[in-house]
Amino acid sequence: MGVVSSGSDQYLSRRGRVFALVGLLAVTWFIFSIYRVMFSVAIPDVIALTSVTYTQATVLFGALFVGYAVSQFPAGSLADELGIRTVLLCGAGVACVALASLSVAGSYVHVFGALFLIGAGIGSFRSASQVAISAYASKDNEGKALGLLTAAEPFSYVVGPATVAVLIERGGLFTMPLFLALTPLPLIGALAIGMHYQQETTKTPVETPSLRTGVSTVADHLFDRITLLIVGFGTAFSATTNALIAILPWYVVDTTGLSLTVGNFYAGVIFGAGAVAALIGGVLRDRIGSCPILVGGFAGAALAVPFLAVVSSLFWVLFVLGVFSLALNSVLPARDHVVNVHSRACSDSETGAMIGGLRSLCYLGGGIGAVGIGLTFAQFGRVAGFGLLAIVLLVGGLCASLLWITTGDEY
Repeated sequence: MGVVSSGSDQYLSRRGRVFALVGLLAVTWFIFSIYRVMFSVAIPDVIALTSVTYTQATVLFGALFVGYAVSQFPAGSLADELGIRTVLLCGAGVACVALASLSVAGSYVHVFGALFLIGAGIGSFRSASQVAISAYASKDNEGKALGLLTAAEPFSYVVGPATVAVLIERGGLFTMPLFLALTPLPLIGALAIGMHYQQETTKTPVETPSLRTGVSTVADHLFDRITLLIVGFGTAFSATTNALIAILPWYVVDTTGLSLTVGNFYAGVIFGAGAVAALIGGVLRDRIGSCPILVGGFAGAALAVPFLAVVSSLFWVLFVLGVFSLALNSVLPARDHVVNVHSRACSDSETGAMIGGLRSLCYLGGGIGAVGIGLTFAQFGRVAGFGLLAIVLLVGGLCASLLWITTGDEY
């Protein structure tokens, strides 16, 4: 009995340390996710107070998301080579310094470069965070850990826009970036201390990890059937979420006649429901597996989308959006779990490179898809836009279904 009790205590102690670390990663990611919506909230003030045009502002907005997408692979590969802790801290540092530099920006090129580096910094942090969960969380708890991490992003969309708006109103457009840059510093310090006690390598690599071997590993598995299916549903998810960040507040305003401020508030409530869905999805992932959640989430979201083109009352708009958000965001932890498991199966020594590579492919494809969805809304209207969105979600569900048929209960 003493041996059993001791083993149980050690398991609970290790589990507690892992979830404390994941909680710290989630809170830090919550703040960095506000960085992702910061510029979209600030665009009206940027145009009003500077010589930047709306088209130029759109290009600046794209710089942040391109930086976020392209940084995922090198960050994952460097996590294998240099250690997870190093990449996490460097990514966070780059994001904070680049954001702080916006408070003294004097040229368009400076702002463009800073926003690209902000995206690259937070992208590196997010990729390394997922590598950390893959390395430290047990198989039985990986879904819950991913649920906690992924819930931080939609929750940031609840308070992020209002927080940025208040900071601009109280301190001004150029003070807001400095304040946001300083906010995560205590958390970064806590991560530096906390991760010092985590073992950086949990497996004995068969070869020394490097960026070159990481590229080779991703290239070797790029056209595997499982890889293509993961990129398929990952791209569908990213295209949908990236498009909705821009479309959702305006859709609520246009449909219900609310003011933009109130529309942003209701959009935030919808994203809040998504945070709850991510937490629930993480728990269910550990109970029933990833594939049922992926298929159910994509199917539920695809079925809800057509109603968004026809409803007009505030109650039904919010109800349908709530159902849509719950279905779509439940996919988050299941998606990341499949990425982690497949990456570990591809390589023991280059797991981080595979995780980062898959994330980069999904977000690059999702960015292109989001542009197509946005243009469809602008050129052909709401019905065509939501029709294309439903097709994208059905493609995601089809890829998830084929993964389930191909692998059974592996994920």
